[in-house]
Amino acid sequence: MRGRTAVRVALLALAAAASAVALGPPRLTWENRGLRVQHPAHQAACALVGAAALAAATVPFRPRPLAAAGCLAAGALAMLAAQRLAWKVEVVDSGVHERALTGWTRIAWHEVEAVDSREDSLLLRGRKGPAITLHTRRFGGEDRSRLERAVARRIKEASGASRLR
Repeated sequence: MRGRTAVRVALLALAAAASAVALGPPRLTWENRGLRVQHPAHQAACALVGAAALAAATVPFRPRPLAAAGCLAAGALAMLAAQRLAWKVEVVDSGVHERALTGWTRIAWHEVEAVDSREDSLLLRGRKGPAITLHTRRFGGEDRSRLERAVARRIKEASGASRLR
């Protein structure tokens, strides 16, 4: 194997390994004020490393469509890095807050109209239209049940408090 080919193969292997780490599950963190779900920063860093390695490996390819495909895949990994850095969900006393690339979505507990528990997600719909979908496919069984219990407890507390007013 020639030197350039060996470098390209090594860069593609690095891109694949970094991408695998970047696709890892989010982390649930219990805090005094509630529960926070977000991706660790190292997942975003791995996505950026994977994007750079993929771009460096595919840009010099002679068939230009192959180089363009590599650059598109590198761009997708860069977008994944931005999503990993931006996304966060907080289950706190005031409600559920989700931060994404497009901004914040907030639903107060007393405004929760429906909770739809599916096999791989938990959907919370507010009365005024906002909805937050928590994708739980990659959560462990214990993490999923802890999240569901926290949401159920907060909704029950909010409905009990609204009856007392």
